[in-house]
Amino acid sequence: MEIIIATMPLWVAIVMLVVLQRPSQQAGLATLIAAIGSTLLFPVFRLFPGQLLLALVKGLATSLSVFYVLFPSLLLYYLLKSVDGMSLLGRGIARLVPERDLQVLLLVIGFAPFAESVSGFGVGTILVIPLFLALGYSSAQSAILGILGQMAVPWGGLAIGTVLGAEITNLDPSILGSSTALLTAPLPVVYGLVALAVSGGKKSVQRRWPEAIAAGVVLTIGVWGFSWIPGVELAGVLGSTLVMSFLVVWANRKLFHKLFHKAKRKRTVNLVNTARNSSEKTAHDSAEHGITKVSLWQVIAPYGILTAILLISRLVVPIKIWLKSHFVISIAAINLNLPLLYNPGFYLLLTALATVTILGTVVHKLQVITIQAWQQFIPGAIALACFLAASQVMQASGMIASLGMAAATLGDKYIWVAPWLAALGGWITGSNTASNALLSQLQQEVSIQSGLPLEWLMGAQNGASAHATMISPARAIIAATAVGWSGAEVFLLRQMGLVVLGAVAVIMSLLVLAVS
Repeated sequence: MEIIIATMPLWVAIVMLVVLQRPSQQAGLATLIAAIGSTLLFPVFRLFPGQLLLALVKGLATSLSVFYVLFPSLLLYYLLKSVDGMSLLGRGIARLVPERDLQVLLLVIGFAPFAESVSGFGVGTILVIPLFLALGYSSAQSAILGILGQMAVPWGGLAIGTVLGAEITNLDPSILGSSTALLTAPLPVVYGLVALAVSGGKKSVQRRWPEAIAAGVVLTIGVWGFSWIPGVELAGVLGSTLVMSFLVVWANRKLFHKLFHKAKRKRTVNLVNTARNSSEKTAHDSAEHGITKVSLWQVIAPYGILTAILLISRLVVPIKIWLKSHFVISIAAINLNLPLLYNPGFYLLLTALATVTILGTVVHKLQVITIQAWQQFIPGAIALACFLAASQVMQASGMIASLGMAAATLGDKYIWVAPWLAALGGWITGSNTASNALLSQLQQEVSIQSGLPLEWLMGAQNGASAHATMISPARAIIAATAVGWSGAEVFLLRQMGLVVLGAVAVIMSLLVLAVS
């Protein structure tokens, strides 16, 4: 009976989003009401008013970190959109990697994991979706492709979730990073093939499946190897950089070859002139429609600034220590620890302000642009706060612990359940870090009682929870907000649900093989 009660809020969320197809704000509110109602109606999960209020405030506190990232990212997007900068950036990518299928692989397996590894908090999704829109993909395609780019979440935010899981269980972070990479090894390849199918259908898969496999293998080998040297914190950054380098070189291999063949040099020049003329024509058309003309470097500069300052803040140890210890909003009672100068949102905000200076002419439109970003931000923020508050209520009342302890009674057979429990934690919280904080001690206790290898249980915990966040309400809301599509959460859950369930099944199968 306890298990049925504990899963009630989850079923409410699924029914509201999938069956009734209600907007995320309504689904989030219904889920929160179900969680609160369970604590009021059933003594086994009873919370006193003060405990319930504390859980709700903790949920809001957890939301603040995401809000801090989401709004500046939307502001940056609207600033560039106001000068048609996203289209110009899309054309720049097209010139760098001319073939559309390879562009998709570059963004999904390369750029999105890189952005997520540097910053975390779903920033990879937020940054890559506008690029797909600029390249001419529909809102539905762009949202799905953005979600698929979350394949490197275990190494997101310089592997903050992986490091936390290792600290809780006294594992070496490199061991946990490498075991996670091995248990999720096939998934970058699978996601690459799915991305091709979404963007160009069966023909794209038939044309570019070797490149998708190669890019996925490069990412897997990269995050596995770099988890050992130089360490798990930089594994995602370096692994995704390898992928981007590989795809750019592969896409331009013929051009490199032509440089050594004088007879074909004229054709190369003509291709460059054609691309330049097309760019000039588009800029002229934009000017005719009242859009300020900007150069490609003005659009690229904000992303370069963002990447540079994020890397400096993460890799220069004295700066990192100072940023994490100054201007910190810390309230222990509600588990709030928000380092304002270290959070990626601060660097997105700085980048947005720098973009105003770089673009120059958008200053007079800044108020309108800010209002546009705010209007897109509010619906998603409300839904996100409701889901995270519901998660905190479930945790405080013991619902999640009850589910975990029931699973732990399975003994050796627990290996068949561990990835699914981890996925449930990732889906509920929308965060690999939060799921690891919630369930790592449980995985350690099961390992002690059953004799199952802790490094493999934690690898499954880390990987399955990370991949389940791809369709969590929180991440789906971020993707829907990025494309400006109200109700996209339902679409994403239905479209991506089977993919993520398949991913968890793969992790389970590899876990069974690893410990047998």
